[in-house]
Amino acid sequence: NKDKKVCICLFQFPPDKGNVGTAAYLDVFGSIFSVMQKLKAEGYTVGDLPVDIEALQKSVLEDPEASFSMADLNVEYRLSVDEYEKLCPYAEDLRENWGPPPGNLNTDGKDLLVYGKRFGNVFLGVQPTFGYEGDPMRLLFAKSASPHHGFAAFYTYLEFIFKADCMLHFGTHGS
Repeated sequence: NKDKKVCICLFQFPPDKGNVGTAAYLDVFGSIFSVMQKLKAEGYTVGDLPVDIEALQKSVLEDPEASFSMADLNVEYRLSVDEYEKLCPYAEDLRENWGPPPGNLNTDGKDLLVYGKRFGNVFLGVQPTFGYEGDPMRLLFAKSASPHHGFAAFYTYLEFIFKADCMLHFGTHGS
């Protein structure tokens, strides 16, 4: 188990750091903390696991150097446009709806930003917004709707850079 890479994905909607990992009547970060403790006990490499639930939550939600679009979320990885276009097999197709990368979501204007925090071989990631928050049904029913470059960059990071063996979704729901 020590070499397996696990992504724990936090849902956030509506987009705001106050809604990261929320779910009605559920203790999302408490559940994640319990899972991470169990992973550690089972031999997974979890690095420096925070001492408690609050410290785990702060490690993801409070980046002391935050200055980007998602307020205080920790930036785990900056994916250059060149790297993104090389690795993401459908990056070109997203231009129809979102223009050229990096776009204006999950970016600092230069790189695409992957929000979350890595603990050894466990990546606690914040799923990007869908980009259609004003009209969320558009993403489900429009023939030409697509995820934005920041959304695609998140999953590109997971598959080709972090190389996750599995993903666990926590929060209201995930996609």
